[in-house]
Amino acid sequence: MKLPKQLAKEEIESEVRAALETESIQLCSDSKMYIPVLQLNQELRKQIFSAKFRGELIIGSRSVEKTLENEQHGLQKVNNKSDRVSRLLIVTNDGTPRFYRQLEFLQQKQGGRVLICRLDIDSILMGSILGLKDKQVKAILLNRKESVVNVLKSLL
Repeated sequence: MKLPKQLAKEEIESEVRAALETESIQLCSDSKMYIPVLQLNQELRKQIFSAKFRGELIIGSRSVEKTLENEQHGLQKVNNKSDRVSRLLIVTNDGTPRFYRQLEFLQQKQGGRVLICRLDIDSILMGSILGLKDKQVKAILLNRKESVVNVLKSLL
């Protein structure tokens, strides 16, 4: 996985990579794909909320899929096939097996530009972090490099 260049410029890429490799989980029971498991901390909570406040966050799996599909279509038109992480898809730990299988198909279509991580919280807590009281949110997409970098740095 190629992480954003900004992390190398700040000389913290290896630390971020180590944080992402601390714990991983099989995406779904019959998957060969493993994704990083993130633990919620104050800085991560702050960066997720900040990304929402700045309009750099897509909420909900359908909206995420549609956004990524539109971006992929645009990238194909300009023949841009970067495999460097520029999008961060964070999912909760209470999705259904079907939900996680959908993510595997999504990853296959999007390639290395989308990093999928599981945040070790449930969808109600995710909704609360986003200021959406009593609303379940199982998936969010950080769709700007600055927010992706900030969230990745919050893992340190």
